[in-house]
Amino acid sequence: MAKYNKLANKHVVVIGGTKGIGRGVVEAAIESGARVTLVGSSQQSADAAVSSIKTEYPSSSVIGLGCNLLEGNVDYAIDSLLMQAALLTSEIDHIVFTAADSLTLGKLADLTPETALKAAHMRFLVPVMVGKAAQKHLAGATRDAPGQGGKDKSLVLTTGAIASKPAPEWSLVAYFASGLKGLTRNLALDLSPIRVNAVEPGLVDTELWAPAFKSVEERKAWLQQFAKDSKVPTGRPGTVEEVAEAYMYLLRDSNTTGETVQTRSGNHLV
Repeated sequence: MAKYNKLANKHVVVIGGTKGIGRGVVEAAIESGARVTLVGSSQQSADAAVSSIKTEYPSSSVIGLGCNLLEGNVDYAIDSLLMQAALLTSEIDHIVFTAADSLTLGKLADLTPETALKAAHMRFLVPVMVGKAAQKHLAGATRDAPGQGGKDKSLVLTTGAIASKPAPEWSLVAYFASGLKGLTRNLALDLSPIRVNAVEPGLVDTELWAPAFKSVEERKAWLQQFAKDSKVPTGRPGTVEEVAEAYMYLLRDSNTTGETVQTRSGNHLV
């Protein structure tokens, strides 16, 4: 039995897996031999992502499910989603949450209660409900090491570098991001022996920035210039493929819980 390929034949559900960092996690999990359920905001977006992935990974075991987390009964939607994922594939071993909506808040002086509550939905309410659902749908985890007869199951959330290093006009997002780190630590206690961890990406070139730019080229140029101006040691924004590795580590290391892994271009050093 392989000692280090710990995701082989495991079922990984990636909520937010159609694009960006989530898409990278899906591809990395496939390359690790996992069976993957990717979740998009609609069945159409999930089907399109699966079709694209199947072109690159023809023999992959991947299905797509749609789940609109922006409105309606989120609690019910997440529970139904995970139930369907288990029925269509198998018992769930790991859940990764990378879903996010685009964020253009503007200046703090212009913030309204309505805007703040809307921004809180995907960054406060939904992660809590995912944690609640994980307790039910990752049942069966044990405290014994996997190589000694134990069964490892985990939840990985996503926060952001603003949680550790402040920046002007990002107060609201820093509040959410810092809260996610606290949520991760406490869920690790509440859900034990299910492991709960988080990834804290820094500046990453993903579609999440798209609404702020007229073209992909403009976005990439701005991100590169921002990284240069910030004087991060790597000299550039991170890539999806790089950041996905942080999630892979947390999925594999059954000795890790309550931790936040940071992958942020050395931003904390400058």
